[in-house]
Amino acid sequence: MNAVRVIALTGGFAVATLLAGCDETGNGPEGISGLAFSFSGDLSGSYLAAGTPVVGGDGQPEFGSWAIAAEADSLGGLVLAAFRPSDDPSGDLFVLQLTPLGVRVFAPCEPNADCHGRVLFGYDGGSFDHYFEITSGSVTIAEIGEGRVRGTFQFVARDEGGTGAQVITVDDGEFDVPFADTAEGNAVRCMLGSC
Repeated sequence: MNAVRVIALTGGFAVATLLAGCDETGNGPEGISGLAFSFSGDLSGSYLAAGTPVVGGDGQPEFGSWAIAAEADSLGGLVLAAFRPSDDPSGDLFVLQLTPLGVRVFAPCEPNADCHGRVLFGYDGGSFDHYFEITSGSVTIAEIGEGRVRGTFQFVARDEGGTGAQVITVDDGEFDVPFADTAEGNAVRCMLGSC
């Protein structure tokens, strides 16, 4: 595993209301409640994370699946964060930051742009097996509703923080996630090394 400190997200998480917004089946308006995508290339598979993080006594998220949105810093952006557990205590962490918040298309997605993010496979809170940085792609926020945000995405990502030889292509990305409450947002921020 590569031991590195994960790049902290810009700004803090703000208070937001958490509402279900689901239909009678418990799914969001498009049939997914959570964050999902397929990926191919040097690594391949599918990713699905759903639920909200349970905050432990140490202020960190307990081990489990979750996918949330949090309003970011004073730039008016949005952070999508999701965790899919694999071998306790590690799992796969997805983080996407979008600025400014709005119903619109974010493109291009690349390092240091208004749309940037990463996928860390085998992440345990301090180290990881693979760190892929988004180097191209787009995100569409289709709806910002009562306590939820919904949209789609696709991108290409490279390992070693965007400069490596391994590449993954992410297709069929979709999200329908709740805004984090204060405790959940703070727990995720701590998990990312900013508390």
